[in-house]
Amino acid sequence: MKFVIVALALVATPVVAAAPKPLYTYVDPMVGVGNDNQGDTVPGPALPHGSIHPSPETLTGSNAGYDPKAELSGFAQLHTQGSGGITTYGTFLVSPQVGDPEFDETKHTSPKAGENAAADLYAVTLSRYNIKAEVTPAHYAAMYRFSFPESGQSDIVFDITRKILGVMASDNAEVTLDPATGRLTGRVKAKDYWNPQAFDIWFVAELNVKPVAWGVFKGADKQAGATHGTSGPDERLGAWWAFAAKQPVLMKVAVSLTSAERAQFLLDHDIPGWDFDAVRANARAQWNSELSRIEISGVPDADLRRFYTALYHTAIQPRERTLDQADSELHAPYWDDYYTLWDTYRTEFPLLSLIAPKEYAANVASIVHTFDKFGYADTAFIGGRNYHVGQGGDEVDNIIGEGLVRGVDGIDWSQAYRVTHFNAFERRRPRYLIDGYFAVGDLSPESNNQRAKSGSSTVGFALNDYFGAKVAEKAGHADEAAVLMKRSENWKKVWNKDAVSDGFKGFVIPKYADGRFQDLDPKTGWDGKTYNNVGFYEGTAWVYSYDMLHDIPGMIAAMGGPDMFRDRLQHALSSGLIDITNEPSFSTPWLFHTIGRPDLSAFWADAIFRKFTADAYPGDEDNGAMSSHYVFNRIGFFPKLGSDLYYLHGPRQPLTVIHLENGKSFEIVAKNAGPDAIYIQKATLNGKPLTAAFLHQSDIVNGGRLELIMGQKPGTWGIGQAVPQ
Repeated sequence: MKFVIVALALVATPVVAAAPKPLYTYVDPMVGVGNDNQGDTVPGPALPHGSIHPSPETLTGSNAGYDPKAELSGFAQLHTQGSGGITTYGTFLVSPQVGDPEFDETKHTSPKAGENAAADLYAVTLSRYNIKAEVTPAHYAAMYRFSFPESGQSDIVFDITRKILGVMASDNAEVTLDPATGRLTGRVKAKDYWNPQAFDIWFVAELNVKPVAWGVFKGADKQAGATHGTSGPDERLGAWWAFAAKQPVLMKVAVSLTSAERAQFLLDHDIPGWDFDAVRANARAQWNSELSRIEISGVPDADLRRFYTALYHTAIQPRERTLDQADSELHAPYWDDYYTLWDTYRTEFPLLSLIAPKEYAANVASIVHTFDKFGYADTAFIGGRNYHVGQGGDEVDNIIGEGLVRGVDGIDWSQAYRVTHFNAFERRRPRYLIDGYFAVGDLSPESNNQRAKSGSSTVGFALNDYFGAKVAEKAGHADEAAVLMKRSENWKKVWNKDAVSDGFKGFVIPKYADGRFQDLDPKTGWDGKTYNNVGFYEGTAWVYSYDMLHDIPGMIAAMGGPDMFRDRLQHALSSGLIDITNEPSFSTPWLFHTIGRPDLSAFWADAIFRKFTADAYPGDEDNGAMSSHYVFNRIGFFPKLGSDLYYLHGPRQPLTVIHLENGKSFEIVAKNAGPDAIYIQKATLNGKPLTAAFLHQSDIVNGGRLELIMGQKPGTWGIGQAVPQ
């Protein structure tokens, strides 16, 4: 931090001194826990990309399984971060109790007091029982500390078969108790998750005290003294320990998607002893290291809290599970819970390419590993299982291709090519390979999937082909690259030049198999609150007509040239026809840059930034998608997909320092920075004038210094400047 404080002396505008506090202390996991599209995040702690994610559970609330206003029913070990749709995880509920153990979740909920959520700890008092519960995470395991009141009997109850919101979600399950060691082992074949595939999850839990009683619950049947239980489809299964409490009671638990033996190995590997404070100290150290990748200063603590909480959320998913594999697979990285790549390829992965390229490369290697294991690697990969979601295309290609164009090191492109080649010539079949578009009524490979739509899928496949062409060229397949680059123009096959809306002509419109365009008002499918998915996934013709990000010159030409493009985009944004906080439109406001109007991009970037409130996201946080969007907006540039460029619009604080994996740093010094000073007046890069409103990836990763003068009114800087090649 000394370097940051010295650098502040170079900024002429008086600033608030940076607080000498550890960065993890600025994280507030309660940001985003609200319902009604306020984030759907969870308040429990996890390590950066940790496999386990313990968090409190309620019986009402969001997809995260937590309602801040509701009573708590216990603590589950696996969660998704900020996800909508069908609920997933909320697995292996632990409920500390006093007296006769109660299995029915509705009967052991408790009011709460003293709730404290932090990056390294979640703590709360369950008022019903006067039990203080604390949990701190390791990577694959977590440690709980329960402080029970003086009583005749204290209990820990385990629910093996439930998921988020207490819903039954099991094909079968089993549990085994070992009273001599205080070890409990369980398994559930989970079902009815967002990924429709059923899969096994194991866990092992150990206590540091000797139980005096135990038993198994099967439905309403309570089997005192039993040490083993099984259940069939839709049968609830659980177990309990009872003991004379000696404060505090410690419990450690690990979860595996491979086997009970692997769960035990992970528990012993992560937490070999019983030192709660040591596990917590390790969590603090890991988060301080993770959050120090980007340091901002010169702003109040409230801004630091919001920024570092967002940066924290970017590092939750995907989850790194390399050690949770069979011995024969440990040679390859294993990253899981892509929920989904459709959400994260636009912002989360570009951020990784910049501040954590080794993690980016490991994700690509994991995708190749998945491809080799299953024969394909899909947009959604949850619980170690593929799901071809069909939201927009084959987004695996976008992850691989974006890593290529941004120069991520450590990727074997000949291996990555096998994945993109397969997708290009097998997954995008059959009509797209023959006619060049996805037709109304066509199905994705999953027959029950209704997300695939003619308008959005054709545009998505064209983008996939662009990235596939880049990877093919890198791998030495020039002829294939030429074919795919030509195919990347297929978006034009669903461009109806005669479609009209609000006086503007030409839109992406769904097309029938016989070649007719669907009779569709370009505004159909969005009422300002809910998408009806009419021809497009989470969008409309207005939204997706700006989504050809790999062919922006072609898109501008199709809309009538730069002047018409500018007027039309202004109208679309001003009239609320673009949902700027949903993934298909993440990049749309920055398109003004491509016609030489970075001032208009800055205006709309600010409009988006103001939608992120102190305690909520403007929609589902979506596994790092929304939080990385905030991080980019805050530090003053935004990724131009399909290239090595970033749109430059100016930061929100006087000083930003990006600490890179190569040991170099990139400083952004912004004179006059403030909430209303959103327009760049002048810029220099490493002491030389910068006239175009773009940065190359190499400008940042090679280290250096960007100096900006900010103002409250648009100037002439960047106006009319061409996009760098």
